[in-house]
Amino acid sequence: MANYRHPESANDFFFPLDNSAVFMAATTVTRSPYVFRLSCELDEPVYVPALEQAVSLVAARFPFVKTRLRSGVFWFYLDPVDGPPAILPDTGYPCASPGRASWKTNLVRVFVRGSVISCEFHHILTDGTGGIEFIRSLIAEYLTLRGVTCADWQDIRRPDEVVDPAELEDAYDGLFRSDVPNPDPLPNAFHEAGGRFDGDEYRVTSASFSVAKTLEVCRARGATITAFFTAVYLDSLQTLAGRSGQGPFKPICVQIPVNMRKIHPSKTMRNFFLFIPVSIDRRLGEYSFDEILQRVQYSLKTGLDMREMQRQIHRNVRGERFLFSRVVPLAIKNAYLRHVGEKVADAQFSGNLSNTQTVTMPAEFAEHIKRFDMIPPRRDTIGASVGMISFKDVLSVIFASRVRVNDLERIFLSKCASFGLEARVVSNMPAVK
Repeated sequence: MANYRHPESANDFFFPLDNSAVFMAATTVTRSPYVFRLSCELDEPVYVPALEQAVSLVAARFPFVKTRLRSGVFWFYLDPVDGPPAILPDTGYPCASPGRASWKTNLVRVFVRGSVISCEFHHILTDGTGGIEFIRSLIAEYLTLRGVTCADWQDIRRPDEVVDPAELEDAYDGLFRSDVPNPDPLPNAFHEAGGRFDGDEYRVTSASFSVAKTLEVCRARGATITAFFTAVYLDSLQTLAGRSGQGPFKPICVQIPVNMRKIHPSKTMRNFFLFIPVSIDRRLGEYSFDEILQRVQYSLKTGLDMREMQRQIHRNVRGERFLFSRVVPLAIKNAYLRHVGEKVADAQFSGNLSNTQTVTMPAEFAEHIKRFDMIPPRRDTIGASVGMISFKDVLSVIFASRVRVNDLERIFLSKCASFGLEARVVSNMPAVK
């Protein structure tokens, strides 16, 4: 992503938004603010002065962290700021909107609670990959300041490194093709019933599995961890839909974010992901777990074909390339994109499962770290979103929901137990029946 000369100053620069960020900046609302959280639990309480120093040093290495969202006549853009993200006490619910007046200036927030350091990122800045690279650097620098010696940081970015311009590119733009069709349209999907919480309430249920045991169960079925838990998720939604008595039947569709860097090499720390839709149609009858798993594996295999991905990129990017869209005022573009968001991002999906990745740290740092966690963004329309991340032998599966009852979580964990996958479960809110 190139830098552009700031319209108000000859000595300053600004960043245009990447393709995904354009959509999320226009459709962000207080109840669905596109904020996700990455957390790291250490082996001792956090020493805030050292963390403040670490944040200041590391933020300079990740330019997207030191920005605010500004609106022009035709487009949003990211405007650099001088100060690093503030460190706040973690006393409320995660992934909340700072409020209509201030969310544009609070795109990255760092929270501390006991031995846990949490970083929240607005998705207009980066995706899970960029967020993980930031928190890995932050934890490494913090532990270094606390006296931990590690000569080889491996692939962790150091604060004193020169920023590679490729880390700031809009990687979608280079993959655009004008000669491919749009993706096939999807029907409206089943949504978990039940009242939603008011205000900032966000129920987070964390289930900790053994990575080794989970791999054993998945390999016995010839499945990846992502495919297996997606099948459990779809099967749980099928059970929930059958109990709800909602009619007429609607398909159950889960969207799986895909890190495009694994398909098309890129160094970008901005957004570079697309979605694979995985669905079952209840009008065709009940599906067994093995049948669902087979459909999931087929959908993931075909969805990862670069030709399918280019259909999504064509749909998403072409609007920015039209001359007409460039001269339409921002307010009109925002209204149109919100309409698209309601019809596509919300209506067509029953849920979201994001398997971020396996986090690695050099041994000298790893011995002071207990676990990492990932909490997906709030989505009022759908039910529980699922965020997954692993470190050492801890596979963290987090259900984040605005629905008052936790039926889906209980069904999901019961199905896992039927496969021999027992989990340690904790929640930030009491169970509601």
